[in-house]
Amino acid sequence: MSEFSIFSWILTVAVAIALLALFHSPRSSQRDIPSTRLSSKAQFQRETFEQLQTLLVNYPSAAHMAIQNPHLPARNLVALFTPLEHLIHQWGYESIGQPWQAVVFDPQLHQPDQLDIQPGETVYVRFIGYRNGDEILCPAKVSRTLPQISNPQS
Repeated sequence: MSEFSIFSWILTVAVAIALLALFHSPRSSQRDIPSTRLSSKAQFQRETFEQLQTLLVNYPSAAHMAIQNPHLPARNLVALFTPLEHLIHQWGYESIGQPWQAVVFDPQLHQPDQLDIQPGETVYVRFIGYRNGDEILCPAKVSRTLPQISNPQS
């Protein structure tokens, strides 16, 4: 990932966080929400998740890469995204896998990068997925191999 790509990605994330902060400002949380509108909250969460899905799926892998390679300029910015993790946790959403975790392939939970990956085969999580209880919001993207990290100091 080039330095420009990292900073472009960070800018996109910053805008997404700003939008979330706007929607979850104290003014909006002080409004009375009738019980008949509880489904509106779930709808809002789902729509927001869909808008942030690319960020939420790619961020954990990018953060893991930044932690593994201290020469990436984004390393020190990883902590800035903790509020996103808290938001997802607050909504009750759970991640499916962790970046680079070895897992047993389950077609219900995982999206393979190759069509010949079989259930029960050991694969690696490239990008995490998310679930809300039994509902799979987006499957984890898995591969037989891990990405190669280039180290500019070697």
